[in-house]
Amino acid sequence: MNYQNIKINGRYVIKDNDLILYNGGSGISFKMQGKSFTVHALCIPRPGYIYVVIDREFDKKTKVLLSNEPYTFSFEDDKPHLVDIIKANECNDNALKINNLEVDGKILSFDHKFKNKVVVYGDSTVAGFGILAKTGEASIHNSDAVQDFVFSALYELNMDIDIMSASGYGLAFSIYTCPNNIGIYDFYKKVGVHKQADWTIEPCGLLIISLGTNDNSYIQEDPNKKEERIKEFIQKYKAIIDAYIEVNPNTKILMIGGTLKEENVYYLYEKTFNYLKTLYKNLYLHIFNGDNSAISNHAYVSAHKQMSAKLITVIRDLL
Repeated sequence: MNYQNIKINGRYVIKDNDLILYNGGSGISFKMQGKSFTVHALCIPRPGYIYVVIDREFDKKTKVLLSNEPYTFSFEDDKPHLVDIIKANECNDNALKINNLEVDGKILSFDHKFKNKVVVYGDSTVAGFGILAKTGEASIHNSDAVQDFVFSALYELNMDIDIMSASGYGLAFSIYTCPNNIGIYDFYKKVGVHKQADWTIEPCGLLIISLGTNDNSYIQEDPNKKEERIKEFIQKYKAIIDAYIEVNPNTKILMIGGTLKEENVYYLYEKTFNYLKTLYKNLYLHIFNGDNSAISNHAYVSAHKQMSAKLITVIRDLL
């Protein structure tokens, strides 16, 4: 695959000239002029979805379930078009492997014109876990990391997006990981939560951290160790922030909570924020009046749309 004039969005690995994307919301962008393009790609080890967005018209996006056959998109005209191909499922579901991109025409050089670099760390809510269904079990068909509140907001704001999120993960702990003291902190310098490859911390204008729900489940398990675990949570929160402040002292940090109406976690956000705000001048906290009407008490897609609209307002005020 020729990567000239192709913008890779999010974290990635190039192996044997194949592009491998793990996190939901990752993908490629390119500008082309011609009749059609064909993408040779598959999701491994399980099937998955991509979105194709033409000329940034997000509401007109095409959702594609990848098979073993190449996918071809045809245009009704021969004007230049900007194309985004976006991974729709989270890293726990699959990885997107792009082998080749063929264009019936030519790929053009283009100015990315992103407003800012935004890095996000999140859990199942950011990963879009089960947001398209209110009953049953989450699957690749009813989970969607593109229609979640964070990606959709950042895409509308035309940001350069780097999202790492995984269902079941906390920042420092989780009752779902083995051992339980594994969290996003252990992978924030990696491409994904499976340690596929190292990732270089790059300067960003905004760092968003939407983690804590899964941590709280573990913190509450043993009252005798609660305060000790809270301190560890805060210190690991601080370590992630420090990594970005080191490369850009002006980075703004947005802590997010309340996405699942989990009021029993508010104390953890507030305690963390009250300590960290003494150390960082550009630290902000936003608590959503969230939703738990989707699968496993997660937020339903309509709530994600409301949270996305609110997040857009919050980010515009910050940046």
